[in-house]
Amino acid sequence: MIAHCYPSIPRMPSAFVPDGPAVWRLGEVDSCLDSAIRLAAQGRLAPWESVQVVAQRQGRGQLRRRWYSPPGNLYAALRLPREAPFSGSEGSVVCGLLLALGLRALGWETMLKWPNDIVVSHGGQVFKLAGLLLEERGDCLLAGIGINILFCPGEADLRRDAAMPATCLARLIPEKNTVPTAESLWRRLVKHLLSAYTKERFFAAHWREEAERLLLWRHCNVIVDDGREETRGRLEGLAPDGGLRLVCDGREMILHGGSLRPDQAR
Repeated sequence: MIAHCYPSIPRMPSAFVPDGPAVWRLGEVDSCLDSAIRLAAQGRLAPWESVQVVAQRQGRGQLRRRWYSPPGNLYAALRLPREAPFSGSEGSVVCGLLLALGLRALGWETMLKWPNDIVVSHGGQVFKLAGLLLEERGDCLLAGIGINILFCPGEADLRRDAAMPATCLARLIPEKNTVPTAESLWRRLVKHLLSAYTKERFFAAHWREEAERLLLWRHCNVIVDDGREETRGRLEGLAPDGGLRLVCDGREMILHGGSLRPDQAR
């Protein structure tokens, strides 16, 4: 069901549509995640329910980086259940996998860039299309999700060490009139996310196989930069806890954080 709320949260939702988990729709806010946290604290956001906003003034991404948030793109915060495989450090990778699977079900050949970016290949080059950020507040686990639909940051707006340029769905779809709205895309994605999670009874035990199948740069030489040092090695796959398995000088290492990019020197 969908609760339409513009531009602030009302005491009661103005409309309900019984076609899936509830979606609260807001106008421009400081942060979609913060709006979702407030709703959850009021007991009005159950697992798999979400908040979707038109724009954010203070959107945030990985490592608290500012998230480019103009109207026309998709910004949502999805409450996740506090159970496996979201109960541990693997939750971010699993959520990224579900998002990639949902976009693939809708026709885009997306892949997962560890730990929490969704990328797509176009014209022989890889571009970032979407990103997500997991935040935990008390007993509430939220996934902040951003998908570029009409706009994306230009190269001048990206950080200097960005692994790749960004793109948006409008650049991937030749006919502009077929580009989905943020509202219609999120409604369909929520259904696919929940379906992918529930269709396989033992999803919690098998998510890693599917994630490795979609893992960008698997079996390639990469660099992981955690802000203090760079680690170079061959990306072999994922650990059970969502960490990155890297082979460095014949020895396997498990990394749990940092920015990933290809190692052009090898």
